Amino acid sequence: MGLFLSLLRGSPGGNSGSMSRTSRDTESLARFSKQFNEFIFNLGGYNVRKDTRNAQFVEANFPEGNKLLKAGQVLLQRISGYQDSNEEIRAAISQPTPENEEAAWRKIGPSVLLLVECYQYAQNVERLIPDILDELCRQANYEDPAGTDRSRGLARLLADLMQNAFAFDSLKASIPAIQNDFSYYRRTLSRISKSQNVEIAKYAISHDASNKMSLFYAYHNPMVKAIVDSASQYAKESNNEAIVLDCLSALATGSFNTVKQSKADSAKSERLCVLVLVTCCVLYDWISTPGIGSPQSAINAKAVLDLISERSLVDSTPADKVLRANCRTLR
Repeated sequence: MGLFLSLLRGSPGGNSGSMSRTSRDTESLARFSKQFNEFIFNLGGYNVRKDTRNAQFVEANFPEGNKLLKAGQVLLQRISGYQDSNEEIRAAISQPTPENEEAAWRKIGPSVLLLVECYQYAQNVERLIPDILDELCRQANYEDPAGTDRSRGLARLLADLMQNAFAFDSLKASIPAIQNDFSYYRRTLSRISKSQNVEIAKYAISHDASNKMSLFYAYHNPMVKAIVDSASQYAKESNNEAIVLDCLSALATGSFNTVKQSKADSAKSERLCVLVLVTCCVLYDWISTPGIGSPQSAINAKAVLDLISERSLVDSTPADKVLRANCRTLR
């Protein structure tokens, strides 16, 4: 694995149709191809036994990850059915009677509690990301096949968490009422917390929590930002930035070639590889100081964009648009 990662470091030049920008001699390329094939063998779903082993490793060592994936799916379903409070807020503002104000609070209250759950979910994912990256860094130095299997399992967990983040941010962008409702809620929070009506007062949260949530929802991609911030902080504080970038490059390379060489055994497997590829590119872009769009990047951004431009990732949104929307140096 050490050799595999070292071969990912490339020179700035190179063919835009190739994922790696390194010029290799025949012998090095042969070694690279062998290790590359071993590394990505199961990423696209080729081997059920190994895939089961990957899942067992993740379930045993990262049970919180599976819980978060399930919780994330439930939250996505609930947020997709978000009902705005526009009429109630309009009435409470134009005719500020106690009755109208309470009607607005009754309508907004359940929505705010849902937003609280989403914010808490993001915090839980933030706490898990460093553990995943730390394990990936440890596995990167393993030469045994089991270590490679574990890396694939972690890659899938990381990609699935990011997929939930992409989906949430896409939904949030399509529901402007989330910002409007929460803005009105914050303006009237003091009166809500002082309400003598227990059915109203139960919707009150602390001012500190409301301030943090306001900052969270102010971003166009709050869930993705939570993940990249956590990953960036881990890379910086652990002094593992170089190896984190190597791991992301390795996973991106494996995914890129699986898709480009049509090695995935199904459309679902190919979509997983595209998801892993986009996830790694986004994280690489935020962790690396120059970013993925720079000539120094170990990932060829143009080749990636060309490859994924015709593939959907979130609903019907092309994967390249998802990548551009969440990267710092790609526009």
